[in-house]
Amino acid sequence: MKKVALFLAAALHLSFLAFNVTPVLAHEELVTGDIRIVAGWVNEPPLVNQLNGVLLIITQVSNDQPVNNALAQVVVTLQKGTETRPLEFLPAEEPGTYTATLIPTQTGPYTVVIRGTISGQAIDAQIDIEDVEDTARFAFPLSSSTTTNSTAGGGGGGGNQIPQGFIDQLQVVITDLTTQIEEASISAQEANNSTQSVAESIEELKMSADRAYLFSLIGLGAGTAGIAIGVVALSRREKI
Repeated sequence: MKKVALFLAAALHLSFLAFNVTPVLAHEELVTGDIRIVAGWVNEPPLVNQLNGVLLIITQVSNDQPVNNALAQVVVTLQKGTETRPLEFLPAEEPGTYTATLIPTQTGPYTVVIRGTISGQAIDAQIDIEDVEDTARFAFPLSSSTTTNSTAGGGGGGGNQIPQGFIDQLQVVITDLTTQIEEASISAQEANNSTQSVAESIEELKMSADRAYLFSLIGLGAGTAGIAIGVVALSRREKI
C-alpha cells in the first residue's frame, strides 16, 4: 500500500510539473563587454496592428546587477526593412528594465538598433527580436475579412498585408476627391442656373420689345386713321 501511495504521489507531482511549466519568452540576449542586453516584445507573440512594446533588460555581466538610467546616453531605434523609428523608453518597476510602447503595422522580422554609451562602455549593437505574426492564426471564429487576409497572405503569413497607415491615407484621398467632385457638381449646377436665368431675361426683354413695337404700330395706325378722318371732314365742309 505504501508503494502504491508513493507511486501515486510521484505521478501527481509529475503531472503538476507538466501543467505548470513557465513559458519561455522569445527574448534575445546580447553581451558586449561587461554589459548584457536582453531585448524582445512586451507581449508575445507579437501580433500585427495590436498594441505592444519593445522591452530592454540591461544588466552588468560581472555582478549580474541591473543598470539604472542605462539609456541616458543611448539612442535606440526599431528597424523594419529600410524603415526606422526612434523609440522612447520609460523605466519599468523592475530595476534595469525599460519599455517603449508601439503598434507593429507589418508582419515579419524587426531589429532593435542600440548606439551610445552604457556605464562608460560604448555600445553599437543590433538585436533581431521575434517576428510579428498575423492575427488570423489566433482569430476565432473567423470573420470574412480575416479569411480574406489569411488567404491573400499565403496561409496566414501576412507578408502581403496592406499597412493600415496606407489604407487610412487612401481613405483620406478618396474622401477629398469625393468632396471636390461634389463641389464641382454644385458649381456646374449654379452655372447652369445662371445661364438659364440669363436666357429667361433675354426672352422677357424680347417679349417686352415685341409688345412695345406692336403698341407703336397700333398708335401709328390710329394716328393715320385720325388724319384721314380729318381730311375727309374738311373736304365735306368745303363742298357745302
